Amino acid sequence: MKEFTVLWKVFRVLCIVQLILVAFSGMQALGMLFSRSNPALYFINMLAYTAVFMFVYHGLSILNYNYPDTPLSDKQKRIFNVLYLINFLLVAFLFARVVNDWWMVRFVFDPEMRKGYTWYMMTGLLLISWFIFIIHLVTLAGMFRLRRFIHENTLNTWYDQFDQKP
Repeated sequence: MKEFTVLWKVFRVLCIVQLILVAFSGMQALGMLFSRSNPALYFINMLAYTAVFMFVYHGLSILNYNYPDTPLSDKQKRIFNVLYLINFLLVAFLFARVVNDWWMVRFVFDPEMRKGYTWYMMTGLLLISWFIFIIHLVTLAGMFRLRRFIHENTLNTWYDQFDQKP
């Protein structure tokens, strides 16, 4: 197996951070599902974060097992394509989460609020929604490049096999 380049190592770390953030947000939505008044909203949140988690996990498994030139199976391609389309649509959902949490910005920068526990909680929730959104965009672009890179390397390996003369 060939070593990962620096960019793929950074991408892998971002995927792990995304898994942690999305798992935290999904567990928070699961907890709110049973304790708040609007369970349908939290159920949708939980499903969305689960889809993001599955996409990033599948991408990490492709990076670990198929990089740099092991071809993807038909099942891996199908799962990747479905998850990629779903997660492309979830960009709107994650951006809506950022916009929904925008009201906390005035409290985060208020010097009066910095004294209490509420400031830490609001800042954390605001940053988590931003980080999830930004890392998700990076993850979508990285997964596209990874899939394309594996495909090109696989084709080059096949061409090299048949171009060689015994």
